[in-house]
Amino acid sequence: MSEEFYGARIYRVDQNVILVKQTIKKPIRNTKSARYMVDVAPDGTHKERHVDIADEKSIAAAVREALEGKL
Repeated sequence: MSEEFYGARIYRVDQNVILVKQTIKKPIRNTKSARYMVDVAPDGTHKERHVDIADEKSIAAAVREALEGKL
């Protein structure tokens, strides 16, 4: 793929925290299809951010950064 496509997955961790994970569209081997998978850093950790559920500005920023591949 020449251009990277990113997405976001959002999970509720507890009453006060959500988790935003960055995803990346990867081709499925031996097919012409692709799917979004959780993006990982070079050290193997997921590209993610924990955010206070009441902080709408931070939630929007985390989702926007994930969609841009900058989380």
